[in-house]
Amino acid sequence: MSGRLIGEPTDPTRRAFAPWIIVVVALLFHLWGLYTTSPPDAGGLAFPGIDKVAHVILFAVPTWALLRVVPNQWLALVPMLLHVPISELVQANLLANRGGDWWDAVADLIGIAAGWWTVQSTARVEADA
Repeated sequence: MSGRLIGEPTDPTRRAFAPWIIVVVALLFHLWGLYTTSPPDAGGLAFPGIDKVAHVILFAVPTWALLRVVPNQWLALVPMLLHVPISELVQANLLANRGGDWWDAVADLIGIAAGWWTVQSTARVEADA
């Protein structure tokens, strides 16, 4: 990724604190969404596959946030990729009222790809500007 990281101060010896707050909030929401034993009811907004959309979002947002603040993209991608099978195995084997689903894992991978693609696309646009 080229260019400055989001929130990176002009003084390269210091790292901005605020972007990490976004990362922490995104990761907390990510963990809550994956490991809560009583996910919220979508009510009137429910449609077939809404859980897959939720999985895409739960992985896309923290991947995007991490990629915007860490200097090496692999420091963001590897943990997120490793969390895909771990989260499904935990849901299937350790959480009441939850189940592991490999289609959820596919949605998780799509979310990671979407987060990565968004950062890469933004970096290219910023480089062209």
